[in-house]
Formats: sequence, C-alpha cells, structure tokens
Amino acid sequence: MCFLAPSTDSFPRRMLAARAVRAGVRVGAQVCDRHPSLHHAAATAADIFHCRMRWFVIFSFMLMNWNSPRTYGRSVFYSSQDANRVLKVQKRANSFLEELKPGFLERECIEERCNIEEASEIFGTREATLNFWTKYHDGDQCLENVCVNSVCKDGIGKYDCICNKGWEGRLCAYEAIHSNCTFNNGGCDHFCTENENGTSRVCSCATGYKLHDDYQTCNPSEEYPCGKPKIVDLDVKARLTGAKPGRKGDSPWQVLLILDKKFHCGAVLFHPFWVLTAAHCVENEGKYHARLGEYDRRKKEDTEKQIQVVKVIAHPAYQSDSADNDIALLRLSESVGYTKYMLPICLPSAALAERYLTLNGTKIVVTGWGDQDEVARNRSSILNYIEIPLVHHNECAEVMRSEVSENMLCAGKIGEKQDACRGDSGGPMATKFGSTWFLVGLVSWGEGCGRDDNYGIYTKISRYLTWINQEMTTYDAQNTRAAELKTNLQKSRTG
Repeated sequence: MCFLAPSTDSFPRRMLAARAVRAGVRVGAQVCDRHPSLHHAAATAADIFHCRMRWFVIFSFMLMNWNSPRTYGRSVFYSSQDANRVLKVQKRANSFLEELKPGFLERECIEERCNIEEASEIFGTREATLNFWTKYHDGDQCLENVCVNSVCKDGIGKYDCICNKGWEGRLCAYEAIHSNCTFNNGGCDHFCTENENGTSRVCSCATGYKLHDDYQTCNPSEEYPCGKPKIVDLDVKARLTGAKPGRKGDSPWQVLLILDKKFHCGAVLFHPFWVLTAAHCVENEGKYHARLGEYDRRKKEDTEKQIQVVKVIAHPAYQSDSADNDIALLRLSESVGYTKYMLPICLPSAALAERYLTLNGTKIVVTGWGDQDEVARNRSSILNYIEIPLVHHNECAEVMRSEVSENMLCAGKIGEKQDACRGDSGGPMATKFGSTWFLVGLVSWGEGCGRDDNYGIYTKISRYLTWINQEMTTYDAQNTRAAELKTNLQKSRTG
C-alpha cells in the first residue's frame, strides 16, 4: 500500500495515528483469529483480546515510524528512489506474514524462487506438481526434439523417449526386430528378460557394463569389467591331462586355493571380495588363503596377490558321498584390487545359462594346475587349460556309474583324454558368449581322470545364483550390523 504525501510539512499527525490504529486492529484480528494455539477449547475471549492488543501495539508503532512526516518532501509524489523502495517486490524471506497467505503461483514461484514443497501447495497432487516442476526447475528437455519415432517425456535433468510400436533404443532410433528372447538372445549382448506373456523383452548387462543407446549392446563402464581379459583371446589347444601351458593372463579369474600354506584346489574370482570353489575343497579345517594373479606356481612374478579367507560358506545341502551341491563361497579379508592378471568372471543369469550357455555341444574352457596324469600325479606348475564340449545330461548319465544329478554338468569327448584331474577341483568352467566370458560350472568330480570312456562332472552354477546372492547379502548385512554395535559400544565407553 502506498500513501501519497501532501505538499506541506504540517501533515496532520492525527491522520497517521488513525491509519496506524485501524491497520493495527486489522492485523491483530487476522493473526490471532488464525493462530493455532488459540483454536482450542481452553482459549478464552481474554486470550484472544490480549493477542490482538499485542499485535495492535506492534503494528501501530511500525506504521507510525514508517509514515513519519520527515520522510515526505514538498511534492505530492514520491521521488523515483522512494517509490521503488515502497513498490518493489518483496522476497519471501522478507515478506511480512507471508506464510499466513494461501499458496499462489505468481507469488510462490514466479516473483520468487520456490522449492518443490511450495509448488506442491499450489498444485495439490504429486503428478501436477512434477509436471510443473520439471519445466520450472531445469527447463523443458524435450524442446530440442531429441526423440525420434516416439513421444518425449520431460523429467528433472533428463528426458525419456516413449517409443512408438516397432522402435526401440534410448532415442527410439532403432527398428525393433526382437519381441522376445527366443531368437539370438533377443539381440541382447548379455541378459534378456521377457515380460509375462512373452510379447516384449528388455536387455541388461553384467557388472561393469552399461547399455548402449540401442538398448542391446553392453559397453564396458569400468576399467576392469567382468569376463573381459586384457590379454588377446585364448588359443585353446592345451590339455590339463597331458597339457600344454596356457598364456599368462588368459584366465585372470583363476584362483589358487591354499590350505595351511600348501596348494590345495582351484577357485574362481567373481567379485572384489568373493570367490567360488567346490564344497569338497573346504571340508578340512585349517587356514585358507586365495592366491590371485598366479601363473607359474614355482616362480614369484610380482603379479600375484595372496589374501586370507575369513569366511567359508559351504552349501547347506552339500552331500560328500554323492558330491551333489558341490559348491562353496569364500569371503576374502580385503578387496582384490583388479589388474590385467586378476579380474572377475561374469556370473550369468539363469535364463542366459539355460537358453544358451549350457546347451549340448557348447564349447567350454576348464583351467587349473592339477595332475597331468592319473597315475603319475605330477601337478603342473603352469596354469593349463582345455576346451571340451558339454554333453547332454541323459547321455552322460548312461555312461557314468555314479548318479549325475540335475545340479551337475557333464563335459568331454568319449575316446579322448581331455579332462580335469586332482588339483583342478573348484576351478572354473567358462564359456564365451559374444565377447564376454561367463562362469557355467566348477570342477567337481570324475571316475578317474583322462579316461577315454567317460566324462568329467561339474557343478552347475545357474542352479545356485539365488543362493550366492542371498549368502553375500546376509554376510554383508551382519558385518554392517556388527560394525555399528562395535562403534556404539566404543562411544558409550568413551562417553
């Protein structure tokens, strides 16, 4: 409100006083009638009267000082400087009694800079608030027409392209060829997931990768993504039984498991803190260590790292007599710290493993330092590998004398001696899908080794993916809780 000053210095003070009194009465009535502390049964008329009187005195005093005659000049108009001082838009932090006013878009978010809470007071619903907020906060991301063959939906700091039928990708620039995962893994580099009725599919990636704009290709997002050796691909012609050596760095996820300072078994790295091995490799009591980056066991090559195993988790359903559920998780005392000689292999999804990785005839690679001959039992000092095919479960069961459960895989060729042997147990059985290596099995057991009339048996990893994730999550949660309790106990003692 702006009062015009008269052209004389003798402006009646009583008129100012009258205005101050009326304004004080109005403000006091508005504040006290809305004050939450006076809206209860115990509030009396006297309480409301005293509240109004306090506001009357305060506001009258303020207006009297503001409208003092010494602020006026000879002119009936304010100078531009004084007028601007009175008429300028007040910011929210300085606006008197502003919080008592109902939400209003122009005042809340245009004259001033508002937050999302203030905007929600105006629009009421979350949907309406977010529709306004995405444009108010960072502009309309869809103005540049980045989406093609689609409808653009603006977001906070982002936009989403809702593709028209027959198109896919981040910008909907790629023609959709696959509607499910049946053919060519749905076009996905790694994992393909179908909806319930199988009419559409979504691609996703293993750890250390991100989807390309086509929403199919998986590109590395880290220096050491899983399943991606830094050495040139394997020239897989060696054998574990009667083997030729592999090359250093060919199988950087290979782990040498040590029991009481002696070479004991193989294992495989799939996480900075976790390795997998066979359950029969951890039946003995003792101190276990995992040696990573190893190639020649008889030489120190400055690429190795030995880490203590602090937790052994054998599968609860493991049966030593039949070797069923022959799998164990080992928690390391510290993070591995990836290099080109020690990095993880990818774990598959159950769907990828069943559809493609474990089919009859799939070529797989097995690595280890185990015996090179069943009779001589001379263990290799160099990491060796073989390439052999997977065999159909029924065909395998007919040949093997011992029972082969659904939790096992068979591999090898009748008439050939390529096989894993003692010392290779717990080591990886891997296959390459596209350009990425996935773990499909662990060396488990066999009837002898290198015999030309039977197969080698391996633990089927895809049967244990849920168990692996559950055990890791449980262990980490318990450790976090234990650390919190320890910290609180120390604080209570020092406090």
